[in-house]
Amino acid sequence: MPRYLLLMRHAQAEEMMSGSHDRERELTAQGQKEALQVATQLSHEIFQVEKIYHSIATRTSQTANLIADVIKLQQQSVIPIEDLYNSSVRTYLSFIHQLSDEERCVAIVGHNPTVSYLSEYLSGEPIGSLPTGGVVLLKTEQLSWRNWEKDKAQFIQQYQPNPI
Repeated sequence: MPRYLLLMRHAQAEEMMSGSHDRERELTAQGQKEALQVATQLSHEIFQVEKIYHSIATRTSQTANLIADVIKLQQQSVIPIEDLYNSSVRTYLSFIHQLSDEERCVAIVGHNPTVSYLSEYLSGEPIGSLPTGGVVLLKTEQLSWRNWEKDKAQFIQQYQPNPI
């Protein structure tokens, strides 16, 4: 049975303000629209996202929660992960390797450039830089999340918000 991984860059966030912390940046009105547009696209797909993991940044939390609302995912399935904030491809991959094999389809909302690099690393496809709110859907027939490695996933589709 296939496993699906959706790697998503958070939607557009406000600029960094003097005296504030990067983790506290919130989505702009445009970012909220981006997240809702992509969520609507995902809601029409045949796969069912079981969990959404996101970094501890406010903007990833807001993006994940907007997605969850549209795809009707219960709030306890939207999970913040500290290690996904400001981290490397290696850290994200380590997190993926620890996922429960009972989960068949999960989403990770994170940050660029890591999300784009990880998409390319796993699929071997030239994804480029994901736009804000962009999502890459990857699939593998691997029996375990521990087996997700370089060039082992199949690129299925990229979703992105409609241009302004």
